[in-house]
Amino acid sequence: MSKLHRPPAVPLIPYIWHSLRERRDINKAFLRFFEKYGDIVWLRPPGGSVYLVTNPAYIKHFLADAAVNNYPKNMQAGQRGIVMGQGLSSSEGAHWKRHRRMIQPAFQRDKVTALTPKIVGVIERLLDTRWEALARAGTPVELFPEMSRLVISAMGQIVYSEDPPDDVCEAAFHYMLYSIRVRSVVEEYLPMPRKLRRTYFLTNFPKVLPAAKRLNEFVWEKVRARMALAEQSDDLAGHFITTTDEKGEKLTDVEVRDEFIEFLYGGHVSAGIGLSWMWYCLTQYPEVRERMFDTVDRALGGRLPTVQDLPALQYVSQVFDETLRHYSPAPGMGRPAVQDDKLGEYDVPKGTMLMSSAYVMHRHPAYWKDPHTFDPSRFEPEQVRARPRFVYLPYGAGQRVCIGAQLASMIATLASAMVAQRFRLELMPGKPVQAVTGGAHYPENLWMKVVSARARLPASTSSEAPLAAVG
Repeated sequence: MSKLHRPPAVPLIPYIWHSLRERRDINKAFLRFFEKYGDIVWLRPPGGSVYLVTNPAYIKHFLADAAVNNYPKNMQAGQRGIVMGQGLSSSEGAHWKRHRRMIQPAFQRDKVTALTPKIVGVIERLLDTRWEALARAGTPVELFPEMSRLVISAMGQIVYSEDPPDDVCEAAFHYMLYSIRVRSVVEEYLPMPRKLRRTYFLTNFPKVLPAAKRLNEFVWEKVRARMALAEQSDDLAGHFITTTDEKGEKLTDVEVRDEFIEFLYGGHVSAGIGLSWMWYCLTQYPEVRERMFDTVDRALGGRLPTVQDLPALQYVSQVFDETLRHYSPAPGMGRPAVQDDKLGEYDVPKGTMLMSSAYVMHRHPAYWKDPHTFDPSRFEPEQVRARPRFVYLPYGAGQRVCIGAQLASMIATLASAMVAQRFRLELMPGKPVQAVTGGAHYPENLWMKVVSARARLPASTSSEAPLAAVG
């Protein structure tokens, strides 16, 4: 038997040292491994074998070309399944394929843009009430929960045409925070025995049980009420209830419930985290902030945005996209090899976990000029077209790419424009912001003051000056 040709390997002791040193944000350790060893690195945690892949052709291979036959999504039972059930992101195989085909029509471009009035309406209500109250109080708030509330409120209108009550917004945020925290570096990136994973989950789940129970009760209440109605509706719940598969069969009550909570709850994670990081970045780059404010003023002139305004708000979208390049909510994607395979010249034995890191891929100097610079012009249409596929991964890639990516981007653009019209956000000094990586890459200790009647702050540099570096 010939010797396997493996990628360069990180020695065990340095691997453990860097992983523990950067245990709150493992991305930094991965970036070090990439910079030292190259596009494909062999990580050898105790009892496992992982290839860290930062080559778009290789990523395409295991997330797209060979995904169905050899690299299925590695679904893990646990805290997510208890509340989420078997919704689109939590299922696999024939179940996932059937649901994806049935739900996809609701996310066609015209259907998504038609949601603009609902999104604008709920954001306006929140800004008129909650945000104005925050501005009057003048006390700092943690931005991540506020942005999460804003997005889940928009998702309430999109899913079932109502604003979610306050306690449901709070339950959704607390459960999300638990879900992404409990999936620590130990579980997310290192092989973990099933018994130990179950023990880890069971000891943490009781802390969030009230939130999980409230979410489950609320969703079943709304699903049963909607299914009892005879009339059609233009929201996602209406689509879930009426859509049929190729055999003419509809989703069951349980399947409708699972997709209902999938999009109400799961749909707010990426946009909520992304918006939080975006407003943090705007405090670090005043020249970008001022250009974005000018863009909003020219496009809207003080009125509410409509779907026709979206092209004129392109720069706002670019700022959000560049934020996701630096702070992708999805930290990475892992797929186990079902059978032996090859990646270029390297052997991939059965059972090897192939993993891409968005954080590392988004800093690859071969595809991103001055990758540590914050520069929204990277996402001008011509630059996007010129860039290879599989180098920008905030919503995943391949057949499992996020079905709601376009919707999340539109919500972020509209929300950012409307906030920029009425408020400025001031970062609180003396409170260092921490990037934390678990089941998502999110900000901790991001405290800001909401100030009404936006007062312009002078940019520290001209728009032509080089932008400073960001982590």
